[in-house]
Amino acid sequence: MVPLGTAVWLIYILPLSLAVFARWPALPVATAVLVCVAMALAFQKDNTGIDPTVAAVNRGLAGIVYLCLGFLGRRLIVTRGKLLDTDWITGTQVAVSRAVQGDLTAEKLARQVLQVLADRIGARAAVAYARNGHGHLRLAQWGTDGDALAERVADDEGHLGRAVTEGRILQMSLAPDQALGWATGLARGRTAHALIVPMRDGQLINGVLEFGLDAAPPPRVIDLFERIGDKLGIALRSAQYRQQLQELLEETRRQAEELRAHTEELAASNEELEEQTRALQDSQRRLEAQQSELEEQNAQLESQTQELEEQRDALARSRRMLEDQAQELAQESRYKSEFVANMSHELRTPLNALLIMSRLLSDNRGRNLSEEQVRWAETIEASGKDLLALINDILDLSKIESGKMDVSRDTVEPQALADKLVRAFEAQARDKGLTLSAQVDPKVAAFSSDRQRLEQVLRNFISNALKFTERGQVVLHISPAAQGIALSVQDSGIGIDASQQETVFEAFRQADGTISRRFGGTGLGLSICRELADLLGGRITLTSAPGKGSTFTLILPAAPALQSPAPARRSLPAPTMPEPAPMMLDALPGVEDDRADIGAGDRVMLVVEDDPAFARILYGLAQELGFRCVCVGRADDAVRAARHFLPQAIVMDVGLPDHSGLSALDRLKRDTTTRHIPVHMVSADDYTKEALAQGAISYMMKPVRRDDLATAIRNLETRLEQRLRRVLIVEDDPAQMLGLKALLTSDGVETVGAGTAAEALKICRSQTVDCIVLDMTLPDASGFEVLEQLDGDGTASFPPVIVYTARALSEAEEQRLRRYSKSIIIKGAKSPERLINEVTLFLHQVVSDLPQKQRDMLAASLNRDAQLEGRRILVVEDDIRNVYALTGVFEPHGATVQIARNGREALEALGRINDGAAPKIDLVLMDVMMPEMDGLTATREIRKIDRWKGLPIIMLTAKAMAEDQNQCLAAGANDYLPKPLDVDKLLSLTRVWMPR
Repeated sequence: MVPLGTAVWLIYILPLSLAVFARWPALPVATAVLVCVAMALAFQKDNTGIDPTVAAVNRGLAGIVYLCLGFLGRRLIVTRGKLLDTDWITGTQVAVSRAVQGDLTAEKLARQVLQVLADRIGARAAVAYARNGHGHLRLAQWGTDGDALAERVADDEGHLGRAVTEGRILQMSLAPDQALGWATGLARGRTAHALIVPMRDGQLINGVLEFGLDAAPPPRVIDLFERIGDKLGIALRSAQYRQQLQELLEETRRQAEELRAHTEELAASNEELEEQTRALQDSQRRLEAQQSELEEQNAQLESQTQELEEQRDALARSRRMLEDQAQELAQESRYKSEFVANMSHELRTPLNALLIMSRLLSDNRGRNLSEEQVRWAETIEASGKDLLALINDILDLSKIESGKMDVSRDTVEPQALADKLVRAFEAQARDKGLTLSAQVDPKVAAFSSDRQRLEQVLRNFISNALKFTERGQVVLHISPAAQGIALSVQDSGIGIDASQQETVFEAFRQADGTISRRFGGTGLGLSICRELADLLGGRITLTSAPGKGSTFTLILPAAPALQSPAPARRSLPAPTMPEPAPMMLDALPGVEDDRADIGAGDRVMLVVEDDPAFARILYGLAQELGFRCVCVGRADDAVRAARHFLPQAIVMDVGLPDHSGLSALDRLKRDTTTRHIPVHMVSADDYTKEALAQGAISYMMKPVRRDDLATAIRNLETRLEQRLRRVLIVEDDPAQMLGLKALLTSDGVETVGAGTAAEALKICRSQTVDCIVLDMTLPDASGFEVLEQLDGDGTASFPPVIVYTARALSEAEEQRLRRYSKSIIIKGAKSPERLINEVTLFLHQVVSDLPQKQRDMLAASLNRDAQLEGRRILVVEDDIRNVYALTGVFEPHGATVQIARNGREALEALGRINDGAAPKIDLVLMDVMMPEMDGLTATREIRKIDRWKGLPIIMLTAKAMAEDQNQCLAAGANDYLPKPLDVDKLLSLTRVWMPR
């Protein structure tokens, strides 16, 4: 627009000058090029004015100047950038130098360095590691989660190890799932780039820094770390040296303090030595002064010295004699205690045979003894049990004297203790017309003691009080005492004369030891009580007068230190004669039942359950249905309670603490006084077939709903109210039908006959049938088809089925029948007796209500146990008396007994069975103590053989120590029974473990 000759192109200096202030070095050069292009274009547009050649030269020169200025501007920007980077690096170095100043620990130094550098380079997260042995230990982190970081990195592990090995800075671009994480209170993220910087201490790399960045770091960051890597390494080494120096200073200071203390002690010792030296010097002067006097008395002293030496030798000989005598007494006492303990164990072996054979005689299975002879046998058995109680007392006494009595600490609730003891003895007190009560002071809190030993002492007190009291009352008091608790038993009995109160507490001493005494006993009970009181850290006192009763008091400390029995005996007064233990039914903790409130005509339900919570549920249901409820938690207590209370119904768990509920069920159903009681089994395990086969009325698996429990109990109640039982006899032979009806009909049993399968099914659909006696061969169908139709027909009742047939059944057919039938009876010489046994069992008939003929047949069937009949039992026992007794137990039940005298013979017998040279064995009764090979070793060897891993083994022992049961079960035994053997328990355990 402007004619040539006007220097309007000079205005292009303005954009060129502005480009110099930009950050991009290429911008001035690009601007100069653009200016040159613009001047060239403008020159082509208008040639008016001055000579175009001059204008072209001017503009050409101006273009060259502009290009030079452009390159100068680029150089200026580059130089300015380097100056800025140098200034930034210098500032960062200054900040880092300030951060590492001061007496810093390595961790604090690392934290400050990370904070300064991460902020300067714009890092999101950072972590510092320092050399530690053959690896690097994490010192600090910045902006990241410490739990996600490695605590220690090995020299050759990962890129950190690579940076250490190569000794150079590493850069990495990472995927999002591999990147180092950072976090704030409100945000979380991951860095896309990682920068790993080694720190050098001279030629050694002593640390590593790692930074997480959003983008690749600029060159000045790399330059920065190249410059400060050595400084940071030296600073880290200095911090570590300072820390080590501080530790050394602390150690030096501590050693200096110890040295100072030792110096003070030495100074004090020196002062004492100086004082002693001065005292010795004074003594020396006095001795020198007395030397002349001593010389005069020297002759006399020599003679006296000779006499003293003779006396000293005599005293030494006397002391040695006393020590020898003390050792002999201690050895004799130990021998006596060991002899008493061993003899108590050895007495159990002949006593076992005596009790078993007296029991067999009293059972009179052959009906060949008179009533008087049966009473004699019962007297022998009762005397044997009394002897067993005496042996147990002697064993307890010997354990205490030999220091082998173990004492534990339990928390004892006073009210619960008193209630348990009163319940245990109230029946005995009621039989004697006495009042038994307990008074517990509410101020007495729970205390610590051995509950079992404490109960043993108080039971002996109460037993003696009931024995020596003919009228009046016996009261148990629990009250506070000075620094402890007083538990006393007060009676209104015969009292004790003062002259006897010094001696009656000695072992085998009795209140009345004459031949005309009115009260029996051995005098051991309270001698044991005295020793137990010593073990519990307490003492026993007595207040008594003839004719005014006695008060025995056990005083225990509130927090006793359980101690060993003292060898010295104290003469504390108290009379004692052990009484046969009353029926003890332990109550479940936290469960109150109705055992004390049962009266004539009350309906009673027995609950056998070791879980207090479930027992309380059953108790509540029993109350709703109008039952008095008794709750026990052990199988043995269940049998005793059933025989004592004769309940109308029993609800029993299978898994009980002492042994299986199936064993208790078997014992109840073998007892003619309790076999009629309907039993409902409840368990967490499935033993339905076993329980129903043994006579249980029903079986329910835990966990059980309350409604299902209520239904089961109502079914028990329905069975109680049902007086007339109906038995369906399915038999096509008219003669057999008439015979079976005559055999089974009684006042409480109605028999209904059916000659065909169709008629039997019709009766089951139209009537309520309590039991079916089924022949397998029928005109229109087989017994299998009848059972299958009953099982599939929802309208027909399916009661217990007893298969009564003359047909020989194969093993497969028996297994098929077991799905439906409660019992399979093959017709034969003894089948009527077995039929009576099975029918009365499943109908829950009271034995005393049966006709005499049926009672006789039932007794004969019980003598021949169907589950044991034809079975072979290997008895491993070295004592011929016990072998004879056990043979007498099992052979009347139809079992065959094979004998082995020790464990080695037992293994040889099983080896012959393996070889097929002898018939198979169904069960083993193994004694523990035998010559050559004991029972535990033999059981372990048997379990090593694959074929005998499932062979039932029941261990028998006369020792009956607390650890015996665990040792037997650990060796591989199925169960354990101590001697003297209880015949009922032995038979019950045998039936439970006998393979079916």
